[in-house]
Amino acid sequence: MASRERDVVKRMSEALKAGGKMLAETCPVCGNPLFEIKGEMRCVSCDKPVVVVRDQTESGRALLPVVLSSIETIVVEKLDELSTRLASAVEVKEIEEIAEALDSLLALLMKSEELARVVRRKE
Repeated sequence: MASRERDVVKRMSEALKAGGKMLAETCPVCGNPLFEIKGEMRCVSCDKPVVVVRDQTESGRALLPVVLSSIETIVVEKLDELSTRLASAVEVKEIEEIAEALDSLLALLMKSEELARVVRRKE
């Protein structure tokens, strides 16, 4: 058995020992069995949550939390980049431009977090 396969088998056994339930469904990406862990369907091989959808409407709703998380990650990275630029900025015009960009990113982050809270409440 290859090292990768051993690692996957080890993660599967750890999931079972921790109270996870192996399901009949398989991961659409890697083909390994899916597990229900704390009420969430997951692929322990891919280490990602899996959502089963029946139609396009469900697909959009299922993707929304993933998209929001991605947006939040990107915004935080951009905030970090801008704060570094702001620390070294000297010109007033550059400081104003950076401050405006920071304000826009913070507003976007707040909207994204609020939408994520609304989505979580509906689940």
